[in-house]
Amino acid sequence: MTRVVHLSVVHKPDDPRIYERECRTLAEAGYEVMYMVPGARPGRDDAGVILAPLPERGRSTRFLSAVEIAKALRTLRPDVLHVHDPELLTLFPAVKALVPRLVYDMHEYVPEAVAGKPYIPAAVRPVAAQSTAVAQKSLAALSSGVVVVTDDQLAALGGRPALRLVLPNYPRVERFEGADPVPELAADPRLKLIYVGSLSRARGCTMMLDVMEQVAPGEAVLYLGGSFNDPALEAEVRGRLAGGLSERVKLLGRIPPRELPRYLAAADVVWVPSQPDRQYKHPTVPTKLLEGMTMGLAALVSDMPGRGELVRREKCGLAVEPGAEGHLQGLRRLLMDPSELPAMGARGRRAVERRYSWEAVQGDLVDFYGSLCAGLA
Repeated sequence: MTRVVHLSVVHKPDDPRIYERECRTLAEAGYEVMYMVPGARPGRDDAGVILAPLPERGRSTRFLSAVEIAKALRTLRPDVLHVHDPELLTLFPAVKALVPRLVYDMHEYVPEAVAGKPYIPAAVRPVAAQSTAVAQKSLAALSSGVVVVTDDQLAALGGRPALRLVLPNYPRVERFEGADPVPELAADPRLKLIYVGSLSRARGCTMMLDVMEQVAPGEAVLYLGGSFNDPALEAEVRGRLAGGLSERVKLLGRIPPRELPRYLAAADVVWVPSQPDRQYKHPTVPTKLLEGMTMGLAALVSDMPGRGELVRREKCGLAVEPGAEGHLQGLRRLLMDPSELPAMGARGRRAVERRYSWEAVQGDLVDFYGSLCAGLA
């Protein structure tokens, strides 16, 4: 049996793309799959995926995990090492002799993401982004294959490797079937909006608060789920809630993927308010939007690549100008005619089932691995 190790030092053990979609799909296709990640509970799940823990370390000491990783790879001798963090590309020169096939899975526009990191001093970010671009291109060339989310990400790579797969972050529809709404959230009689994801300025966190400040307390409530990317932003948001927004905005904290359907089922509208920056101006696969659509929610999104055209095409909500004024106007339109929301949500659900589900693309990953592993003894 072909042995595959998926590896991350950044993501969570329950990361939907890595664990739920890629690892479980490959295990079901007959591969022996291990997911090595900090915080994992050792064992084998019902699909056959082996979870193997790494030490939990902060950002500044993650590099120390290279010792444990190298030791594990020498012991396991996998046929494939599939990495999900750009910093793990630095392992490739050292492990190329140990592992016959190396795969780099690029989850985002990496140099653009680096340019927006709040923990990097602003003056250093352009140099850090450029250095990351050069390093990623040269180290990814050592891999046997690359996996990306959108075609546009391939522009950051050179001519190697030749084996490439565009694998969108589409939701696995079966995971959202029959979800019971969180009762205390569903019981609120107001229009219920929900955002779940990274809480950052670029993803519209403070802009949503600006909008909610202009809505009457009895009209709408925002359920805000996720983790803050910056302690200063968290302090600002909590201060604004304490200053008068707490009845209109509810912080939910990080929502584990297995619980996400229940939270979405309690809402009426999925809100995707991304703001233009170096990363989010690019075409994307709006996973959070698609997850809301899977649950039959109407959508309110910034009119940006990968979002606005999808919502207009499927007639499942409103695409508005990315700023606070555009989103406020959109919210007021939804408040004026809430009877339209179920029909929008039903159209969105049908669109996911037909065109944007993991079930529709998971065979591409299996085919990619078939080509990747051809010739292995």
